[in-house]
Amino acid sequence: MDKVQVYIEIMENGAVPAYANFNDAGADVFASCDIAIRPMESVVIPLNIRVALPDDIEMQVRPRSGLSLKTDLRIPNSPGTVDAGYRDIVGIIAQNTYNIANLPYEVFSNPSITDVIASEYEILKLNSHIKDHVLTADPAHDHILEAISCISPLIIDKRGNPYGTIYIEKGMKIAQLVFNEYRSAEFIVVDSVASIGTDRGGGFGSTGI
Repeated sequence: MDKVQVYIEIMENGAVPAYANFNDAGADVFASCDIAIRPMESVVIPLNIRVALPDDIEMQVRPRSGLSLKTDLRIPNSPGTVDAGYRDIVGIIAQNTYNIANLPYEVFSNPSITDVIASEYEILKLNSHIKDHVLTADPAHDHILEAISCISPLIIDKRGNPYGTIYIEKGMKIAQLVFNEYRSAEFIVVDSVASIGTDRGGGFGSTGI
C-alpha cells in the first residue's frame, strides 16, 4: 500500500492523527480543547496541528459514523478540503443540528427523558431570564419576550447551556482525514459545449428521485 508523506507540526494539546486499523482509509483526529456546541450553533473545533502536503494531494475532512449516528453533530461542509498550500492550524467545522422543537416527540417515544430534565436541568421563562440578567432589557419589548416564552421555555443545564448542547472533550475523536490525489482543471472557453462529447440532457432529478 502506497503511503503519502505528510509533515505535521503538533502544538499544545494537539495529537498526531491515528488509524484504528492498518487498512482504514480514514485517520481519526482529536479535539484539542473542551468546547460546548449549543443547538443550531456552528463552531470550528481546533485540532492544533499544522500540515504540509505534497502538491498533488488534498486532505479531506469527513465525519465519523458513530458521531453522525448517535448525536446531532454534523460536519456541514463534508467533505471539507485542506489544500496542499495551507499551513495554518487545521480545524473542523462542526454544527449541532439539534432542534428543541423535536423534544415533545422525543418524550413521547421515551418518557424517561422527563426524569433527566427534572434532575439535571432548570426550566426558565425567557422574559424572566432577560429581566433578571440583562440590565439593558427594554420594558417596551416585554410583549415580544412573553410571546417567545409561550412558544418554548428555556431548558438550561447546570453549566448554563440549553438542552441539546453537545459537549466536546479534549482528546475526543471528532472527524477523520482521508488523503486523495487530485487533478487541476485547465478551463478552455468555447462558444458552445453542446458539440463536445455527448449531451445527455436532463439533470436535476430528471431520471427520478
